[in-house]
Amino acid sequence: MKVKAKLKDDVVKVKVLAKHVNAGPEEAEKKKIDANFIKQVVAKCNNKVVFEMSGSGFISKNPLFKFKFKGAAKGDELEVTWTDLKGNTKSKVAKVK
Repeated sequence: MKVKAKLKDDVVKVKVLAKHVNAGPEEAEKKKIDANFIKQVVAKCNNKVVFEMSGSGFISKNPLFKFKFKGAAKGDELEVTWTDLKGNTKSKVAKVK
């Protein structure tokens, strides 16, 4: 997972590239694999949730998420965590630049 967070005019713009197969039930049946997709993404800055999303099998493979939030300063840490349908999780910490 790649995370970029840039502060400009008191707003932090975040881009998250999550590497995941994201196969919904129909696609999994075609490819003869188990259905598995990112079902939740949570981002925290200074122990405060700044972004939360629920996903489905309709998210593309290796999705790119973008969001904005206020209340951070340069050097603060942003932690992004996703959880998939099978319960696997992946986290990444990035500093706000």
